Amino acid sequence: MTPPAGRLIGPRTARATIWSGAAVLTALAAVAAVDMWAVTQARGRPQEPLLRGPAQLAQAREEIRAECMRRRGFRYVPYLSTYVNPIRRDAAEARARDAGEYPAMRRFREKYGFGIFALYAYPREFGNPQAETDAPVNPNNTIAMALSRTQFAAYGKAGDACYSKAVKMTTGKDVTSIIDHMIQANERIDRLVTRELDGDPRLAALGADMARCLRNKGYSVPSGTPSALARRGPEVFHAEAKALGRAMARPAIEAGDLPDHDYFPSLMPADATPYLTREIRAALDDLECGRRFYRAYEPGHAAIVRRAYLEYGLDEWLW
Repeated sequence: MTPPAGRLIGPRTARATIWSGAAVLTALAAVAAVDMWAVTQARGRPQEPLLRGPAQLAQAREEIRAECMRRRGFRYVPYLSTYVNPIRRDAAEARARDAGEYPAMRRFREKYGFGIFALYAYPREFGNPQAETDAPVNPNNTIAMALSRTQFAAYGKAGDACYSKAVKMTTGKDVTSIIDHMIQANERIDRLVTRELDGDPRLAALGADMARCLRNKGYSVPSGTPSALARRGPEVFHAEAKALGRAMARPAIEAGDLPDHDYFPSLMPADATPYLTREIRAALDDLECGRRFYRAYEPGHAAIVRRAYLEYGLDEWLW
C-alpha cells in the first residue's frame, strides 16, 4: 500500500538539509532546566536563555516542552533522534563537501544528485519519514496518532505553543512553531549569504563562468548571483517534488481530510528512479560547470549555516 503523503518541514534545499543527532544532556541538567522553567512561570516574565552548546539547548528545549505539555493536559516525551544518514554533518564526506572538495561532491552527486529524489530512491539511508528504518520511533508520533481528530487538533495547538515557549527560554528567539523556527533560521542564512557572499567579486567572477557554462549546456540560469547559482539546481527538483506531492494530496485536501499545505510525494524507490536519474545528470553538469565556483563558495556558505543554526538554537541539526 502506498503510504500517505508527508508534510515538507525541512530547510529549503538539500544542501541545507541537516538532520539531527545531538548528544543527550545529563539528567541532572535536564531537571534543572525544568525547575528553571517553573521559576520563570512563577515570576511571570521572560527568562534569559538557559543553556548553551549542542546538547544542552536541544535537551533543555525538549524537557521544557514536556513540562509545558503536561501543564496543558497532554503527554509529551522528550525526544532527540540519533538517526545517521548520508548528509550527517560530522561525517568526513560531509565535511569535505562543505569545503567544496570536488571528489567528495562528485561521489555524492553520482549517487544522490542534489539530494532531492534520493529521499525516495534511498528512503532508509535518507531517513524518509514514510519508510521503515532501524531508527527508534518518536514516541510522540504514537501518542498523537492515538487521539481523536478534535484532540489531535488541540494537541497540535498546544505543541506549537509549548515549542514556542521552549525556544524563547533556550535562545531568546520568538517563533510560533518548529516550522517557523526553521524558516527564521534559513531567512537568517539568506541575509548573511546576501551580505557576505553575493557581493564577493571573486565569487561573482567564478559564478559568471559557471552560469555561462550551464547556459551553453542548455540549462536555464535565471540569476548569476553566487547564492542563486548554488540554489538553482536543487530548487528545480525540489519544485518538481513539491508539485508531485500536492497533486497526490489534492483529493484529500479538497475532501477536508488534510490541511492545505505542501506535502512529500508518496514514491516507492522504483517510481523515484527516473526522477533521480535526471537529477543526477543535472547535478553532475552543475558540478562540472561550477567546479571552481564551489571550491570558493561552499566553505563560506557552510560557515554561515553553522553560525545561523547556533544562533537559533538548532545546533543539534549540525552534528
